[in-house]
Amino acid sequence: MATEVVDQIEDTFLSCTICFQHFVKPKALPCLHTFCEGCIRDYVTARYEGAGQFPCPVCRQMIYMPPNGVMGFPDNHFIVSLKDTVDWQSQHSPNRSEESDRFTYVSEKIPILSENHPVAYMPQHSASPNTTIGHFGMDVEGFVHVSGMAISFVTDDIVIADCSLNKIIIYSLHGQYRGSFVCDCSIRDVCVTRFGTILVSVSRCGSAILREYDFGGKLIGQYGSFYKYDNPFGITITNREKILITSLQNNCIHVFTERKKPSIKFGSRGSGPNHFVLPYYVAVNSRDDIIVADSGNHRIKLHKNDGSFISSFGVQGSKDGQLFYPMGICVDRHDNIYVADANNFRVQMFSQEGVYLATPLRDTHRFGMDVKPTNVVIHNQQLIVALRGTKFAELRVYGWDTSHICRIETNVTSATCCGCFDAFLKKRRKMAYDEI
Repeated sequence: MATEVVDQIEDTFLSCTICFQHFVKPKALPCLHTFCEGCIRDYVTARYEGAGQFPCPVCRQMIYMPPNGVMGFPDNHFIVSLKDTVDWQSQHSPNRSEESDRFTYVSEKIPILSENHPVAYMPQHSASPNTTIGHFGMDVEGFVHVSGMAISFVTDDIVIADCSLNKIIIYSLHGQYRGSFVCDCSIRDVCVTRFGTILVSVSRCGSAILREYDFGGKLIGQYGSFYKYDNPFGITITNREKILITSLQNNCIHVFTERKKPSIKFGSRGSGPNHFVLPYYVAVNSRDDIIVADSGNHRIKLHKNDGSFISSFGVQGSKDGQLFYPMGICVDRHDNIYVADANNFRVQMFSQEGVYLATPLRDTHRFGMDVKPTNVVIHNQQLIVALRGTKFAELRVYGWDTSHICRIETNVTSATCCGCFDAFLKKRRKMAYDEI
């Protein structure tokens, strides 16, 4: 019980809403919201440098810059003291009890929403809202912080990980609650195997980094022997059944074999082609290229399955094609890349080469003053977006028809669409490359 309270305090009071990590040099603004000193400096530099004032990222109240810059804002000593207390409690708390609240999973394969939404991939268009899934709350059907989600291709259900409640929740894409179960360790992200089992990236689980459950919450196994002090987050499975897990502690990607044995790892902290800073989420395309949301560097990176660098795209900013703490990522059947551009309050779509194509969802702060997209999944022309804010957590399903665009290659300038779209795409490519 004490450990659960500690986890809730860490997620609710000790996490910066810009970087989603524990506070580093917490600075209190006049509006009483607190951010890491480095995060608020990056936010001001990217959007309001030289203006002398800026809106709070949470409440939008106008804040005037002190004469000596961001460092002139007062330190939040309450947060520092609370963090020290929580750290002490974490070190002295007993092990968690056995996992509980299992359920019997009953499922039938339900077709997803089948309405067609004519959408051209142009910035002035956006995805069409269909369904809202879940709600903020600690009841059996609610969640507090959606940190992971994945589609089961066996049942067409969506599997959701809540890292605040350490709970796995399952819904149909119609929004029908299927069931949930609580884990006895800290969980982060999820993916689903072709056999229908759930893989979960975990911490505070002895030396393990990975667990496998069935849909009823039964623990099948846990894997990894040297990860006690790691801080894993994103997880995905390749077409060849290899498992990829990101590490926020070591700023690297762990690769496991199809038998869930450690294989290789690549990356370290930095801003070069072989480096990461807070690589939150990971995905793969049809060629099993590894796509990483390098959140702290405000970019998306592509690596071969042996870890060698291919390319990267994105720079910090708020213009089309620019990124500000990208979080969840996914790919569609054309290998286009979708990015939850969290601190720009939008979801962006890029070609596999990193060319900006569209913004299916923008201005998520209209759902609540600090509501951001933190994860994204696409399935059968349905774009599922996880949204998180203060006392706000839900998934929204949007119609997003990709049938009017073909797989875009670097040397191809046309798509299976009308001539006006061909002309638009040529112009958009040039604009995007100019910006990048």
